[in-house]
Amino acid sequence: MSKALAGSIILSCVLTLPAFAAYNGPGVETLVKSAKDASHATDDTPVELTGYLVKSLGDEKYLFRDQSGDVEVEIDNALWRNIEVNSDTKVTLKGEVDDEWQGIEIEIDSLKLVAQ
Repeated sequence: MSKALAGSIILSCVLTLPAFAAYNGPGVETLVKSAKDASHATDDTPVELTGYLVKSLGDEKYLFRDQSGDVEVEIDNALWRNIEVNSDTKVTLKGEVDDEWQGIEIEIDSLKLVAQ
């Protein structure tokens, strides 16, 4: 086999390698919908919780409760937008799990009142 033919075969193989590559990035993530599941989820797992904020823990942290249990959530003051909530007000919180050295908390990105 000539060097030119061998060289073009090797070059063809090298140039077609990307065609055999597979996707390695993040896939479809499971959306956690309960406080119990959120308290055991891995870091950055998306959550959508519907229930009640039952207690202020200070420093933008609150205790959230639904039928499955309780979990600590962090709601930035800017998200409140003049929304008033008490322990009897049903809300939907969207955010993600934040696994820190102190434990799991849910970092909230949006807060919405649930019509009752």
